[in-house]
Amino acid sequence: MLEGRVAIVTGGGRGIGRAHAGRLAAYGARVIVNDAGSTPDGRATMEEPAEETVTAIRAAGGDAIAHRGDISEMAVGQALVDLAVQTWGRLDIVINNAGIGRPKMVFNLDEDEWDDVIRVHLKGTYAVSRAACRWWRAKAKEHGTSYGRLLNTTTGLLIQSGAGQSNYVAAKGGVAAFTDAVATEMAPYGVTANAIMPSAMTRLAAVGWRIRRQQREELPFDATDPVHVAELACYLASPAAGWISGQTFQVRGAVIEHVGAWRIDRTCDGGERPFTAPQLATELPRLFGAGAKRSDPPPKDWQATYRAKKK
Repeated sequence: MLEGRVAIVTGGGRGIGRAHAGRLAAYGARVIVNDAGSTPDGRATMEEPAEETVTAIRAAGGDAIAHRGDISEMAVGQALVDLAVQTWGRLDIVINNAGIGRPKMVFNLDEDEWDDVIRVHLKGTYAVSRAACRWWRAKAKEHGTSYGRLLNTTTGLLIQSGAGQSNYVAAKGGVAAFTDAVATEMAPYGVTANAIMPSAMTRLAAVGWRIRRQQREELPFDATDPVHVAELACYLASPAAGWISGQTFQVRGAVIEHVGAWRIDRTCDGGERPFTAPQLATELPRLFGAGAKRSDPPPKDWQATYRAKKK
């Protein structure tokens, strides 16, 4: 499906990123594997997981190059695009997957723990996307159209609630909104942009206390294997998926779910008379139950009910 294509995968040294890189190569793409080699919380190490992934790809007969760098730096985003073009003469696919985790309740969250997570996930996605979109736009202006597939990584915690992960969820919510905007901006140039909510057991997933490993004996395959996420990514990166853009998908083993976002759920309309605050005390509860009255106390299990509705 991807013969001759050129791809960049950030965070490609381990987990989902490694699965992305491996499957892209298996389908014929040439891959730049970027990974800073950091710990799950972003601390620098001497490890070289990008090199390990590249070695595995080459051993399987594929073509890949390792790159070590912090993708939240604008110069690194540009360097990745330049490396692809200088090495293989083109760039077709970008998968922004790199990320770190520093889970804490908001009242315990330090400023650097907020800033670093936002920087890596959100700014990192922007840094690589900006450079790639500039190149794709230039190609479209030169040839009339271009081929570009931008895939960004968000999180299912946006659906399930992310207690203890406010920094991470804020970053990933930003990635989802960013993807939607870029899909609109790049549509005239033949470039698609989609987001994936991956569900897989990785080092970063293990950081979050809400992640529970599915029992392997329940299914004839490991539903937490990152390869299932990578297969969707390979399809979205292919020519066959040129019709779809600005969408978000959640992958849970053999289950792929289309996730709708930013939709109006219920409406309270005052017609020609805008509501006063006392009136809203009566009207707004009706959005959540036709029989609700101003005098009704909130249900004791309102939090559970709220979470159930989000699911």
